Amino acid sequence: MDGVRCVDSLAAGNAPHNSFRTLGPTLLISMAYLDLGKWVVTLESGSRFGYDLVLLMLFFNLSAILCQYLSIRIGMVTGKNLAEICHQEYSQTICVVLGVQAGLSLLTSEISMIAGTVVGFKLVFEYDDLITIILFTGVVVNLLPYAFSLLDKRMAGMFNTYVAGFTLVCFVLGLLVSHPKTHVNTNVMFPKLSGESAYSLMALLGTNIIVHSFYTHSSVVQVQRRLPVLTLGSLFHDHLFYIVFSFSGIFLVNYVLLSSAADESKNAMAIHFQEAVQLMNQIFTNPVAPIVLLVILVFSGHIISMTCIIGSDVISENLFGVKLPLFAHHILPKIFAMVTTIYHAKVAGSEGLYQLLIMCPVIQAMFLPSSVIPVFRVSSSRLLMGRYKISLYIEILAFLAFFLTLFTNIIFAAEILFGDSTWTNDLKGNTGSPIVLPYAAVVLISCASIAFALFLAVNPLKSACTEAEELLSAVRSRRETLDKARHSEAASLEHSQSTLEHNGDSDTTIQSTAHMVIDPKAQPSPSIHHED
Repeated sequence: MDGVRCVDSLAAGNAPHNSFRTLGPTLLISMAYLDLGKWVVTLESGSRFGYDLVLLMLFFNLSAILCQYLSIRIGMVTGKNLAEICHQEYSQTICVVLGVQAGLSLLTSEISMIAGTVVGFKLVFEYDDLITIILFTGVVVNLLPYAFSLLDKRMAGMFNTYVAGFTLVCFVLGLLVSHPKTHVNTNVMFPKLSGESAYSLMALLGTNIIVHSFYTHSSVVQVQRRLPVLTLGSLFHDHLFYIVFSFSGIFLVNYVLLSSAADESKNAMAIHFQEAVQLMNQIFTNPVAPIVLLVILVFSGHIISMTCIIGSDVISENLFGVKLPLFAHHILPKIFAMVTTIYHAKVAGSEGLYQLLIMCPVIQAMFLPSSVIPVFRVSSSRLLMGRYKISLYIEILAFLAFFLTLFTNIIFAAEILFGDSTWTNDLKGNTGSPIVLPYAAVVLISCASIAFALFLAVNPLKSACTEAEELLSAVRSRRETLDKARHSEAASLEHSQSTLEHNGDSDTTIQSTAHMVIDPKAQPSPSIHHED
C-alpha cells in the first residue's frame, strides 16, 4: 500500500519540511468533515431551529478536537494504533462489536461522500440521470486513490497534502467570499432542545465527530514514536496546534452555513431537496460558487476515499483479525456505497439522496458513545501511556465529552420510542417521506449502542485488571509477610519470657543453696554433728 499509505511517509518526516509530519496527517484526516452531507445537515439545522443549536455544535467541535488529539497521543506514545490496543486490551467479542461500529461508520462516510458528490454534479450541470452520475462519481473517486497506490510514498504524500490544503482553503475562504454578510449572533448562550430538534442534534453530532477517524489518525502517526530528532512533547504541541487550526476552520464554515440558513430561511423548514437547493442558491450568491463547490467535493472525495482505505485495513486486521488484500479495501466499500446510493436514487430520486445524506451522520452519531471510551481509557492508563498519561483536567474534559455524546443519544432514543415529532413519523412512514432506514432498525441500533456504551463504561482494560490484581496480590503478600513477622516476633517474645522465667527459677535455687552454704547461723548437717 505504498501510495495509499503515503500519509505514513509524511508522518515519518519524509517531506521537504518538518512541519509536514504534523500538518500532513491532520489535513488528510480533516477532509472527512468536508463532504456535502455535512453541509446539508448544517443547513437544515439552521433553517429549522435558527441559532438554537450553535452552542452544542461548538461543544461537538471541541469534543472532536479532544478525541483527535488523544488519538495521536496514543499512536505516538505506544507505537500502536488504537485498533491494535483494543485487540490487546479487550475480549474478542468487544473487539468485533467495536469493529462493526467503526466499519459502519466508514461505510456511511463513503455513502455520504458519493451521494454528496452526485448531488453536487446535479446542482452544477443540472443533469437528471442520477444513475449515470453515480456511476461516473464512483469511477472518479476511486481512480485517483488507485492510481496513487502505484506511486512511491513520498511523491503521493506530498501531492495529497497539497490537495488537502488547497481544498481546505477553498472550503473556508470560498464560502466567506461567496457569502460575506454573515454576522456574529451573540444571543446563543443557551440551547433550546425539543423532540423536533433531537434528530438534527444527532446529525450535527455525527458531522462533527467521526468514529473511524480515531483508528486512522492513531495509525498514521504511530511511526513518530521512533523519531530521534524531536521529543514527543514538542510533537504533541505541533499536532494540537494544527488540529485546532483545521477544526476551527471547519467550525467557522459550519457556523456560517448555519447562520446563513437561519437568516435566509425566515422560519422556513428545509426538509425537502428542492427547498434545500433554493436555500443553497440564496446563500451562494457568487456565480463561481457552484464550480468551487464541485472542485471541493471531488478533491475531498479523493482524500476521503484514500483515508477510508487506510481505516478499513486497520479495522479489519486488528479488530476482526482478517487481513484483506489492497484491492479489497479499494473496491468493497465503494461497491457497497454505490449500490446503496443507486437503490435510493432509483426508489426515491433526489429526495432519497437528500434524506440519505442526513441519515448517514445520524448513524455515525449512534456509535460515538461506545467508540470514544477506548480513546479515553487508553489515554488515561498509566500502564500504557507512562508519563504521557493525560492529566486529571483532561480526564474531566474527556468524561464531559463522553457524557455529551451519551446524553444526545439518550434524548434521540427517547424521542424515537415515546415521541410524536415530525421526523419520528417520517421514520415510521406516516408522512410519505422516503424511508432511508426502517424504523425498527433505527430503534434497534440506537438502543443497542447505548446499552453497549454502558457495558463498556464499566468494563475496564485488561491491563488495568492485571495491574489491580498484581497490586492486590502485592498487598496480600505484604500482609502475609507482616503477619508472619508478627507471629515470629510473638513466638520469640514468648520464648524469651519462658527463658527468663526458667532462668529466674534457677537463680532462686542457686541463691537458696548459696545462702545455706555461706550463712554462719545455718545448722550443721546431722552427719557432721554425729562425728563431733
